[in-house]
Amino acid sequence: MIITDEAVRKVRRYLNEVIPDSGTPADTGFSEQDIVDLLTDSTNIYAAAAQGWRLKAATASQQAGELKKYTIGQESYERTTGSDYAEYCLEMAKMYDDMAAKADPFESGRVISLRRPKVI
Repeated sequence: MIITDEAVRKVRRYLNEVIPDSGTPADTGFSEQDIVDLLTDSTNIYAAAAQGWRLKAATASQQAGELKKYTIGQESYERTTGSDYAEYCLEMAKMYDDMAAKADPFESGRVISLRRPKVI
């Protein structure tokens, strides 16, 4: 796969790892080399995104939970768990795997049967 700045930017967007304004790739979960490696090892951009989501799932237990519920009266906070986040990451990986399979012209499920004609 040919790696362009556009492809790197798209994979970052698909992984929800966009570099913040006046930030650097160090402010995200993937360095520039990580994104390039994902693209190098993949057949298309969607396969790279799927692999990135699997990597995010692998480190989900190290992530602080996202705020899931917030109530101001009587101050109730609820955060997601690492397993919730890992499950979400794997669902995203599955979605991008499906997109990758549709985009890959060589992943076809057609079976062709040919018969040799009878000739004299």
